[in-house]
Amino acid sequence: MENKEIALRKIPLKVLIEILQDVWDHGADYVDIIGVPDAIQDNICIAVKEEYMTDSQEEENSSPENKEITDEDLNQLI
Repeated sequence: MENKEIALRKIPLKVLIEILQDVWDHGADYVDIIGVPDAIQDNICIAVKEEYMTDSQEEENSSPENKEITDEDLNQLI
């Protein structure tokens, strides 16, 4: 297999790190990164397939501690 190197330039680190942190927080273990070169600033796209998600995220969503918030709960906060 031929090694094809793609260099993407001037990717803003703050935005990239924030996006990756958000993806991680939502349970992704892996991402696909797609690069789009441009004359001024290159762009990247972060894609997460369903199989990249960790099983623990599903377990958290089904635990009894994570119940839906009712109207009564919201009224008590007001």
